Amino acid sequence: MIVVGAEYTQKLAAGAVHEAKMVFNERGAVVFNAAQQHRDAKGDGISYDDNYVGNALAAMLRPDAIEVPFHRAFDDAKVTRIVAALLRAPELACLATARVTYQGRVLSMPGGTRA
Repeated sequence: MIVVGAEYTQKLAAGAVHEAKMVFNERGAVVFNAAQQHRDAKGDGISYDDNYVGNALAAMLRPDAIEVPFHRAFDDAKVTRIVAALLRAPELACLATARVTYQGRVLSMPGGTRA
């Protein structure tokens, strides 16, 4: 998995910023400044576009939360698999204890639910 913009997760972990954004899919993730729009952040094979046109999900990141809104191409099980894989990447390990929600519902991550 590729991870671009890992410096933003380090800033979250250090408390230098309070939130960041991410676009992600099975290929990896692009993490970026919260002031930027999800549709403007692209990676190799990772593209979120409005109206479900892209092949990636959007997320808001905080040190204790990963919030993923609805995307019609991704069900709960698929989002859970992708996020679990991302959280195993060293660049995103600082978010491993974050509560993960999809469409406002808490997802049960392997190793236990983050509530």
